[in-house]
Amino acid sequence: MGQRFHRLAHSFSILVDFIFPPVCLICGDRLAPSQRFVCDGCWNGFTPLQQPLLPIEMTNLLQEEEKYFTHSFALYDYSADIQHLIHMMKYKSMPGIAARFGREIGAALARCDQLRDVDAILAIPLHPLRLRERGYNQAELMAREISRVMARPLLAGVVRRRRYTQQQAKFAKSERARNVRDAFQLLGPEGVQDKNIILVDDVLTTGSTMNACARTLQAGGVRTLTAVTIVRI
Repeated sequence: MGQRFHRLAHSFSILVDFIFPPVCLICGDRLAPSQRFVCDGCWNGFTPLQQPLLPIEMTNLLQEEEKYFTHSFALYDYSADIQHLIHMMKYKSMPGIAARFGREIGAALARCDQLRDVDAILAIPLHPLRLRERGYNQAELMAREISRVMARPLLAGVVRRRRYTQQQAKFAKSERARNVRDAFQLLGPEGVQDKNIILVDDVLTTGSTMNACARTLQAGGVRTLTAVTIVRI
């Protein structure tokens, strides 16, 4: 029964693609059979940051807060096209975009000599209610691909989001730290103790969510934490 269902679903997908050929979310051109969501031309047109890895002190983040992660790594320069993809990834049920971002970020991280001593990859968790609403955690999908490309373990069940928080975008920058304060709980300190961890999310705006999670992980004895995102706004 299961195999028959998957065959029917695959056949239906082929029929839909024939009637409504998939097009690039950026330029609108028809996608090649090997492409999904965005054509290669548009992906290659995104501008990578000249300095993707920065010490947190060299950014405008968390200027009046104690900092619990040491570096920020962001792959791309912020643009309307990148923002559009992030919106589609998070709110329009397109998890495949997260996987593609994860592969691109993982390849860039693997080339970064300063991150050769990374021990493990960890995604910012979603609250169970938010996970049920969305159906997936885009940060976890990205982290999974980063883990695979870098050949580093993906940590699961180490930290959880114990408090349902409103989306950070709804708050002014000055209020975001308060929104996520004490939102995370450490479950498995033995998994992070004395390790260099990459902490993954989609966007770094004020750094408040990353910092709140990093603070919880620091309590478990993490050696260093690097915040890794698609963009740094």
